[in-house]
Amino acid sequence: MLMGGIIMNEQIKVSVICLAFNHANNIRKCLEGFVNQKTNFDYEVLVHDDASTDGTTEIIKEYEKNYPHIIKPIYQKENQYSQGVKITKKYILPKMKGEYVAWCEGDDYWSDSNKLQKQIDFLDQNSDYAICAHKVLFNNLKTKTEHIVPKIDIDRDFTVDEIIKKGAIVQLSSIIMRTALYLNKPDCFYAKGFGDIQLYIYGAICGKFRVINEVMSVYNHGTEGSWTKRIADIPEKNIIHSLEQIRMYNEVNRYYAFKYNESFTYAISRSYFNIAVSKKDKKEMRKLEYREFYNQYKRAQRVKFLQKKLPGLYGLLKKIKG
Repeated sequence: MLMGGIIMNEQIKVSVICLAFNHANNIRKCLEGFVNQKTNFDYEVLVHDDASTDGTTEIIKEYEKNYPHIIKPIYQKENQYSQGVKITKKYILPKMKGEYVAWCEGDDYWSDSNKLQKQIDFLDQNSDYAICAHKVLFNNLKTKTEHIVPKIDIDRDFTVDEIIKKGAIVQLSSIIMRTALYLNKPDCFYAKGFGDIQLYIYGAICGKFRVINEVMSVYNHGTEGSWTKRIADIPEKNIIHSLEQIRMYNEVNRYYAFKYNESFTYAISRSYFNIAVSKKDKKEMRKLEYREFYNQYKRAQRVKFLQKKLPGLYGLLKKIKG
């Protein structure tokens, strides 16, 4: 095996998409996760720096200089996200050379140096699979707690219906997909402001979806500038996000001639419940049609209370349970 995937005169096997903006506190660990991969194939990391102002750019340039065969940055002088530019489509896809595509945001990182090799070996040996993912350590920076997603104890496949109903069953830093499929994703999957959930759904529709029972990356939930800070923590923006989810679900449902109608109806109902939560509309939240979501919400609220007010008790209960 070769550190850094250096194999001259061979086709690049994997293109990694990394979006970075003001990730100075995390980007070094993210880049280390890339360059420390042990593979028997060549790979590239397309790092898009969206005009960072906190030193992120300088760190990326350092790794570009030391690992020019891996780190291939795209630097912006003006922030593109704020202008509504589809960054991946405009700047990254034209440069991709890999047979497969992987993802890792600049504030997350890969924790297993064999991650790429393990997933590519599986996909190369199983042509009927569109996506291979793995478990992720979910690091909640706000509550200072950790948990593993998804909760599985063996390698297993997830169906289209499971993914539609469960939503984000995995995290983007765990995903590897066949590039040919990714480039042919229908327009109905496009949604403003997010792209992970529909990517999982699309992959499962195209082929099988395997999740490996190993933790190979870390998701830092709640970093400054993250989706959580920009959208999820702001009720007004969260409502807009939920409405966009509903629009996308309806578009995809129609595109596939309502083949997964029951599951999409479920997912749409969950989004409407989330709108009620954002509005703090307790009457709406308690409607019979939202009972399952309301019960889940109440359990989550109890967990948050224990984490914040009684962290010792929460840790003990979690240890007893697990």
